[in-house]
Amino acid sequence: MTDGNLNRRSVLAAGGALTAGLMLSGTEAVAARDGVVLRRVVFQAPDGVRLVGHLRTPTGGTGRLPAVLLSNAMTSVKEQSVQTGYAEGLAKAGFVTLTFDQRRFGESGGLPRQHEDNEDRLTDLQVAVSYLSGLPKVDPDRIGALGVSIGGGLVMKLTAIDPRVRAFVAIAAGLLDPQRLREILPPGAYPTLLAEQTAALQRYHRTGELDYIPVVRTPGSGYPGDQPVLFDNTIATEYYGTERGGIPQWTNRATVLSLRTILVHDTRHLADLVGPRAGLLAVGALDNSTFPADHQAIYDRLTGPRRLVLVPGAYHNDLYDQPQYVQQVVDEAVTWFRTHLA
Repeated sequence: MTDGNLNRRSVLAAGGALTAGLMLSGTEAVAARDGVVLRRVVFQAPDGVRLVGHLRTPTGGTGRLPAVLLSNAMTSVKEQSVQTGYAEGLAKAGFVTLTFDQRRFGESGGLPRQHEDNEDRLTDLQVAVSYLSGLPKVDPDRIGALGVSIGGGLVMKLTAIDPRVRAFVAIAAGLLDPQRLREILPPGAYPTLLAEQTAALQRYHRTGELDYIPVVRTPGSGYPGDQPVLFDNTIATEYYGTERGGIPQWTNRATVLSLRTILVHDTRHLADLVGPRAGLLAVGALDNSTFPADHQAIYDRLTGPRRLVLVPGAYHNDLYDQPQYVQQVVDEAVTWFRTHLA
């Protein structure tokens, strides 16, 4: 019999779902620091779902500015992950930046709560591009996108399908499709997981009910040792299970069906359609979650301007909140966007 927890650990490690950082509480409208104004903003998808974000705008200067849309990791909220190093670093360098809670998470609306779906996320990223391009301070012809973990795969896909996005930076990116998952999972694991997820999907279709599990098994949580969790690996636990990622705005809960989006949705093959737009891929040299080999494979398929950055000594979630590694990638991203959003 296949170990279901082992299979879940393997696929979610491959998806690379971690985060870091904290900036603005939900009760504050505006904050200013180090030449950047931070605002809590609300915009709406065509189906009426409210999306709540943090907009950072450099102070001073005249005229319209280039902008970068950010996409974070699986189950994350805007106060984590890309906030500390990437959104703030790019804003200090002169870019308007927007990060937002994906639908069903954090302050954003949408049902069912705490449910991941990469196709819905991709649609809302396009809504966010429309919002950004309409801001008076933003030059609509100079928009880029940056994503971390599964968000990295999604911004590459966004750049391929939305010509308004001229360049992307994908960091420790989830670059997966069903075929690649079959290759990296233990033998027989993929069909077993797919059958489990399809049974859960059928139950949801018939009853409208979803099962929920913790995202990670946190110390002192009281969960039994055999309690299924979404991210059953040390990579996730050392982030979400500690003060690094377990912030008050984040909820340690997700639908069981959230795993399905990694199993069936493709964040890999549209690399072929990115060109002539520009793509930068950055990954830790020691990343055993979103592998350097996958970043190399995607780099080889990009047909427009491209760059691959291998960060020496860095593991997967070092690129979320460890300053010595994050700053290297921020510097690369600033140079990349200055060049390709000129």
